[in-house]
Amino acid sequence: MRHLTEMKVRFGDTDMLGHVNNASYFTYMEESRIDFLAALGLEQVPLILASARVDFLAQTYFSDLLDVETFVSRIGNSSFDIVNRMYRSGGQDLVFEGVAVVVYFDYATQRAALVPDDLRTQLQVYLEEHLPSRS
Repeated sequence: MRHLTEMKVRFGDTDMLGHVNNASYFTYMEESRIDFLAALGLEQVPLILASARVDFLAQTYFSDLLDVETFVSRIGNSSFDIVNRMYRSGGQDLVFEGVAVVVYFDYATQRAALVPDDLRTQLQVYLEEHLPSRS
């Protein structure tokens, strides 16, 4: 299963050439990740971002509408991977793909902790194999 977030490219997301600046995609990833976690009722779960990898596949422009699909591609002992695929709205034009490694974190000990079983169960509904768009 995939979670869907719709976004509109804002003027401030663009650069001097009129297309979305590469740094803005990390904000899109964050917004869709937060939307995904909120839909699962996980806004208060102690998570931190360990890494993010991206592939820029096509340019996007001011006022483009984006459909962002979010799913989980791996659940480990203390972390899981969240994949974002962004499509130009209404089509199959994949413009961006990103993967974020999210860690379940114990702020008291300042260390990673085991992903609780209830969280693991919620994430498994969105678990699917990730075949990267690029090799």
